[in-house]
Order: sequence, then C-alpha cells, then structure tokens
Amino acid sequence: MSSRLPLAFVAALALAGCNQASADKDPAQTDSDSNPNYKQAQQDLDNNNPQAAATDYEAALQANSKLAGAHYELGVIYGDKLNDPIASIYHFKQFLALSPNTDKKDQVQALIDKEGQDFSASLPNNKPQITQADMDKLTADNAALKKQVDDANNTIAQLQDKLKHHEEVAAASTDTTAPAATSATTDAPAAPAAPAGPLKALPVDQAEAAKGTADTETTATATNGAPSAGARSYTVVKGDSYWKIAKKMYPGDTKNGVAKIQDANKQTVGKPLKIGQVLVIP
Repeated sequence: MSSRLPLAFVAALALAGCNQASADKDPAQTDSDSNPNYKQAQQDLDNNNPQAAATDYEAALQANSKLAGAHYELGVIYGDKLNDPIASIYHFKQFLALSPNTDKKDQVQALIDKEGQDFSASLPNNKPQITQADMDKLTADNAALKKQVDDANNTIAQLQDKLKHHEEVAAASTDTTAPAATSATTDAPAAPAAPAGPLKALPVDQAEAAKGTADTETTATATNGAPSAGARSYTVVKGDSYWKIAKKMYPGDTKNGVAKIQDANKQTVGKPLKIGQVLVIP
C-alpha cells in the first residue's frame, strides 16, 4: 500500500507537467493548421492580395479567438498594406496578450509605437513643428521671390517710360510736319481756269452792285483764254474807259497802264467797253 502511493504521486506529477507543457504551448500554433480560413489567408498573401488575406484572418479568429498568429499577421497587414494604424495596433496588442513570452515581443512593441506615431502625425493638430532651418530657408526663399518681383516691376517701369518717349517723339513729328504740308498746299497759287466761252456783260443793276468790289485784285484769266502770271481782273462799271481804268490800276503811270491793259485784252480793243465786262490787268 505504501509502495503504491509514491508511484501514484509520481504519475500525478508527470500528468500535471504534461498539462502545463500543453498550456505553455505558443497560442499562435493553436489549431492554425486545421483552420481553413487561416490557410486561405496565407495563400492570399502569397498572391499579393492583402485585403482578402485580412478578411480570411478575421474569419479564422471568429472560429478560434486564440490564434495569436492571425492577430500578428493582421497587425502587419493593416499597418503596411491597408493604412489602418488603429486596427494594426489592436491586433498587435492582442498578439502580445496571447503570447506574452514570444520572442517577437520587442519587435511587435516597436511596431505598435511606430503605428501610434504615424496616427498621431496624421491628426490635424499634431503636424510636425517647423524647425529653425526650415524657417531660415523660407525666409531666404521669400527674399529671393521679393527681389524677383522688384526687378520685374523695375523692368516694366523702364519699358513704359521708353514707350511714352516714343509716343511723344511720334506726336511731335506729326505736329511739325502737318503744318508744312498744309502750307505747301495753301500757299501755292491756284491755276486760273480758262473761261468756257466769251465773257458776258452783267446787267446794269448787277454791275452797279458789284462796283464796290470791282477794284479787288483776284487771280484772273485773260479774255484770249491764256492765263497771265500775276494778272488781276477788273470789272467794267458805268462811265469807265481805258484811261480811267489805267489811272485807277496804275496811278502815276497811266499812259503805260493803258497800253498794258489794251495789250492784255486784245480781243476787246477797238470795241466799246460794256458794263460788267471783265478785263485782265497785268
């Protein structure tokens, strides 16, 4: 009786050790080989399909929530492939909770810290602070841009001044040449037009009305149809004779004046003068 007791005690200790060894087994391997979703997730990763792999690993965890390996793989997939740092941190922490003695502990903790930093930096109020070097660079860039703007403004001002100067020169040139052209056209004596037919005497009343302007010097056409350079015209009024006309037109040289008038109006010589008749006065 006493000899059996030690044997039973030893057997009990051995059984307890086996149970403890089973309990210390890495949960990452617990039922993973027999879980079809776990196997499918690994195939999805091999086929570079991280979204399908994440779905299959989640399904594997629903069948067995103690698959630490599935949590680890999901932490990697959500962090590196699907850009979901919150989900990545959750699964990494689940992995450490199921496998506290894993040799990946430090590595997983580092991944948790990294995902936390990435998530914090993505928040609107947690943007990286600008360093002094960044401020110096921004200041230098701003100064360079300001100088470029100032140079451009100076160039524009110079071009505007040149354009204004050219416009003033062109305007001055127009002002000086225009009067000359006008003068050239107005100062030139107009060529007298030859009468279409013989001159007609004006009625007496019209001749009397024109008496006040008869002495005005105008450009005239000789009665013979040939214009005389520098000639004047005279309209005969009541009581006129060659002598009276010469006395008016050539005071102090009446005799020669008569000869000049008669010579310039050969067609009328020997004929009586008529009121309204126009004579050429050389």
